[in-house]
Amino acid sequence: MNEVAAVDVIVAGLGAHGSSAAYHLASRGASVLGFDRFARGHTLGSSGGLSRIIRLSYYEHPDYVPLLRRAWTLWRDLERRSGEQLLTETGGLYAGAPDGELVAGALESARRHGLEHEVLEATALRERYPLFEWPDGWQGVFERQAGWLAPERTIETHLRLAEQDGAMLRFDEPIERWESTNGGVRVWTATGTFDANHLVIAAGAWMSQLAPELAPELSVERSVLFWFEPTAERDAFARLPIYIIQDTDRIFYGFPYVAGQGVKVAGLHFGDAADPDTVDRNPSPRDEERVRAWLRRRMPLANGARRQAKVCMYTN
Repeated sequence: MNEVAAVDVIVAGLGAHGSSAAYHLASRGASVLGFDRFARGHTLGSSGGLSRIIRLSYYEHPDYVPLLRRAWTLWRDLERRSGEQLLTETGGLYAGAPDGELVAGALESARRHGLEHEVLEATALRERYPLFEWPDGWQGVFERQAGWLAPERTIETHLRLAEQDGAMLRFDEPIERWESTNGGVRVWTATGTFDANHLVIAAGAWMSQLAPELAPELSVERSVLFWFEPTAERDAFARLPIYIIQDTDRIFYGFPYVAGQGVKVAGLHFGDAADPDTVDRNPSPRDEERVRAWLRRRMPLANGARRQAKVCMYTN
């Protein structure tokens, strides 16, 4: 039976977005009740993978930049409060054809918002980043204020501090349905019903199950992340910035070498549609070859032994 009194906010999903929402709401004095369908610390959604890129010169659109600046500040605030190191600043490199979506978009964001950056022609790219094979005519944009976040650690930090501020968090308890009421919302789980003034849905790949009216606008995509041991130049790989490369077929991205992990590399949007409840979580030889083919072409010294691989999901 449900013995929880009505709260200000219920948060559905406690991954990267939901854990942050729970923390910030609780830190401002709201009473918060959070639910997640899986166990605490799971990496079955879109928030695992040991490292996630954070950057300011967002090629997708300049309107994101104020949000990203605020996010950077909040991550540093969270580090100070928690005593945890969550954000590693490495700088960021975005390279490809000058008129491609990536380079042109990153430059537009950097220039419109006055972000510190450098433009590197192919000769400069070869001199500064010789681990890559750079084609003639390519261009790079480098920004200092970029790096990577440790997603599992950031989520747990948000959850822990949310609980310190009074949030009640329940795991292995998915929300089955919800409806609006005269005073707010009511949700149902296997253990009972719960009332709140507001509902935050941060369900990631399961969003369409809780907000079916959004389903036509959402598509879930399977994405496979790989970590490799370089065949040489490990120290040079460790000094790399995070990088996003728009090649002739698609975008690839990666991270500097991290001790105990290796070099993480992945391709963006191979178009493998997925159902979050039945997604194939086993990396296949085909998954691996699609990334290794790019390594052979652009970063051959990274094409060493596979250390690990992980399937995650994007919701587009």
